[in-house]
Amino acid sequence: MSILNAYLDDFGKITVTIDRSFYQGKSDRFQVIGMGGYFEELTIDGIESHDRYILYRLRGLKEPNFRMDYQVRESHGRYTPLIARLIVKRDQFQRMFDYNKDDLGSFYTPEKTTFRVWAPTAVNVTLEMDVDGVTFMQAMEPSEMGTWTTSVNGDYKDVTYNYLVERNGEVVKALDPYAYSSNDNGKASAIIDTSKIDEVKDYPLDDHITGVDAIIYECSVRDMTSDPSSGINPGGKFVSLCQENTEYMGLPTGLSYLKSLGITHVQLMPITDFSTVDDFHPEVNYNWGYDPRQFLSLKGSYSTKADDPYARMIEFKKLISCCHKNHLRVNLDVVFNHVYDVDESAFDKIVPYYYFRYNEEGYMSNGSFCGNDFASEMPMASRYLVYVIQSLMRLYHVDGFRFDLMGILDVDTMNQIRYEVMKINPDVMIYGEGWDMPTMLDQDKKANILNQYELAHIGFFNDYFRDVIKGKTSENDKYDQGYATGNLGAGFATLAALTANVLDHPHYKRFTSPDQSINAFETHDNSTVWDKMHACCNNEDRATRIRRQKLMLAITLVSQGIPFIHSGFEFCGTKKDNHNSYNAPDEINRLDYKRMEYYQEVVRYFRKAVALRKSLCEFCLKTADKIAEKVRVWVADDASVFYDIAGSKESDHVVRVIINPSREDRFYHFDEEWKVIFDENGNGIDDVLQQVAVPALSLIVCKR
Repeated sequence: MSILNAYLDDFGKITVTIDRSFYQGKSDRFQVIGMGGYFEELTIDGIESHDRYILYRLRGLKEPNFRMDYQVRESHGRYTPLIARLIVKRDQFQRMFDYNKDDLGSFYTPEKTTFRVWAPTAVNVTLEMDVDGVTFMQAMEPSEMGTWTTSVNGDYKDVTYNYLVERNGEVVKALDPYAYSSNDNGKASAIIDTSKIDEVKDYPLDDHITGVDAIIYECSVRDMTSDPSSGINPGGKFVSLCQENTEYMGLPTGLSYLKSLGITHVQLMPITDFSTVDDFHPEVNYNWGYDPRQFLSLKGSYSTKADDPYARMIEFKKLISCCHKNHLRVNLDVVFNHVYDVDESAFDKIVPYYYFRYNEEGYMSNGSFCGNDFASEMPMASRYLVYVIQSLMRLYHVDGFRFDLMGILDVDTMNQIRYEVMKINPDVMIYGEGWDMPTMLDQDKKANILNQYELAHIGFFNDYFRDVIKGKTSENDKYDQGYATGNLGAGFATLAALTANVLDHPHYKRFTSPDQSINAFETHDNSTVWDKMHACCNNEDRATRIRRQKLMLAITLVSQGIPFIHSGFEFCGTKKDNHNSYNAPDEINRLDYKRMEYYQEVVRYFRKAVALRKSLCEFCLKTADKIAEKVRVWVADDASVFYDIAGSKESDHVVRVIINPSREDRFYHFDEEWKVIFDENGNGIDDVLQQVAVPALSLIVCKR
């Protein structure tokens, strides 16, 4: 904070602070001065005394000209720029500058490129282009609803550019947030001829798989391809995950490994631009990518040509195409809840204070615990997020989105995103982290799990499912046991988890429909299941923990809702007890194909469990009413869980799942005859039985 600061916080309201080191912070007169001789005496409405400064609430400037630079002068003759601050949050400001056309960004043709940027508080905006190493500058003209525009004649499809924005008494250089791509390390935005991207052939998928029919597998482009034993070269690039028929010890790796699992959707960890990995030297630092710099431009470190704005786009489109060719859909993990550095973000450079949440005292919201919260509820911010999602789908044919810290975003924006993307692809998946974060947004407006009834068919990671069956997941709770890790008393609570938490009393209901429940025991966050068992099952041998690992894999795939698998869960993956490996080296995070080979027993079991789910629609009931009608769950022997699902009207069969989390084998005699179609090894048994055995720490599936 400077000695003297002045903020335009509303129409007719200015806030001034004076540091006590300057005349004890005291002043008895203030004026606002503008270009062309503008002068206005300000009225002091209130004075507040603080430890380090005096705050003055002033009245004046009811009709500010946002294209004019203003300064505030206090009685001792000191001047400071008048900064447009909280005024950008006011309804009157929204009415004045509510721009809803779809022409922001740069639009290329061989004859000319047109630029338009929304910068309603800017005094001037200049286009700065780099043309073959020579800087070219052109003034932009003010246009409707706070936009600035210009056109440049000629063919500029390979040119990069920035905006020079004069606002609040200074000129800053900003990227174009609407740009499709940028150069290395996001130094400049790029003019893009999208026809080049459209040339990449895609392989449209004919079948319709979405919601509870999906089986999601989370992985990182870098992690999937950086292990030296993967047979993939180069590693860590979009093209790396396009390579087919790679192997280790005769076992598939990379894309071929993903295909072999039988999953339906690959969820890629963040691939749009983030800050803490150098595009040219990614080996120097590791980061998952939850430190966003740009929301739409792809990360250059994943490209073979970090300085080529087209290369990353073409190579990523080819990756999507390769996945589609192999019958794999691709969901993207998007991080829209915060930015890595507000001051360096294009949002704050172009329209300061608009795109981030503040309270009425001008303090920034930090519900993300990353220093800032994106103000998705602001009209232009909301439209921008819709634009980004639409662009990612249209450019690359992405199949779905996982929203990081979705509870920071607002209900209306998330519903608008789903509404708009359904027009592009009715099978699109929308889901995210619905944790109730302490952001400065009314509780009923947060897109969190508590407001799920306002977010139809948008999925949430179900921490009830995770905590009840695996045990709580934070580092402080690493010794906490769940139903599958030693707490046999959690059997009744498990019944609600198996049924997607959509059943009423006596069960715990939290969702309206099963496609809202994303069932995961492990994600990139926190410890792996295997590492957690180092703590909560530390008195058990490896063989016992393998049985528990297989049990949790199977439970994930037979439960109602949407199964979600973190890469490596299917082969007892470890991060060497690192519970937060976001910036740990590749050796910690990468997919260890030697470990995959060592735990092939578990991988084979997982494949069988995937095949089981895909073969039985009973595990994929689409509505809460269907689950209430067809599913019966109960606890036997004070520990084992029985889970019956009736077949369709055309069939009189019943599927029965029996879960035995105890360390003793259990035997059950039935009046009816049952056929075991999935035993503790994932195999079926030809015999029809009235008595079935459920070995310790296992799950069996029967059918009659």
